[in-house]
Amino acid sequence: MRHVTSAAIVAALALVILVPAAGTAAPAASRPAPLVVALGLGQPALQAGVVRGRQVILARGFEVELARALARRLGTPVGRFVYVPATTRLLASGSSGWQLAVAGIERVPGGGTVSALSAPYLTTDVAVVTRRGLARPRSVAELRTRVICASRGNDGVGALTTLQPRTSPLVVVGFDRLRYLLRTGACDVALVPAFEAVRFVAGQRRLLGPVVGRIRSGDGLGIAVRRGGALDVAAVNRALAGLRRDGTLARLARTWLGLNPAALPRLR
Repeated sequence: MRHVTSAAIVAALALVILVPAAGTAAPAASRPAPLVVALGLGQPALQAGVVRGRQVILARGFEVELARALARRLGTPVGRFVYVPATTRLLASGSSGWQLAVAGIERVPGGGTVSALSAPYLTTDVAVVTRRGLARPRSVAELRTRVICASRGNDGVGALTTLQPRTSPLVVVGFDRLRYLLRTGACDVALVPAFEAVRFVAGQRRLLGPVVGRIRSGDGLGIAVRRGGALDVAAVNRALAGLRRDGTLARLARTWLGLNPAALPRLR
């Protein structure tokens, strides 16, 4: 009988340890937990869905698809959407149970104590829609000489402070009244949020003038990212930059809003 050396015994033991037994699967790589995304459902042009308890089912819209595209970039699927009312308070509220909130939140300097805001994913600039037959205004100075109307409760009214028109503007309630004033020539120009411009002129293209451009208003909409969570705002900003570079943001805007608001010429 041959003598087995110590070196051979050590080698054999190493093989037993390193090679898994037949039928034993190697441990699976850990996967990131699915994201819980908060929606506010306050802007029908951006998101819609049915609320059941706190869950949002049948979620659809620009911001919903943006959240899904962002999650793919981050390598983490969206697990579910939850409804969070009063989304303007998300930056400071203690509400938990979500990692990202995509809810038409206007950017503010510094964010809040509980959540930080990402770089903008959609402009809050105001679109300029003219009455039929009006010569296209090409600057803010030209707009100031026109009769301007806006709808109360949106960024169009806020833009009047920037414009400072020479003639007192007409401020009304609702898009229907705003369309009527523009259609009848009571005002020359209507100011509407740029992401709602196509909805505003829908079915009225023969009665209204074109969407001629946009004027600056606010710092855009950002995504609320909970501080201290699995995601940080820097990672979200990198993912958003990638979606902007590859055209995803523009494509989603055209699909869900009818146009890419960022592509409208800015009047200065």
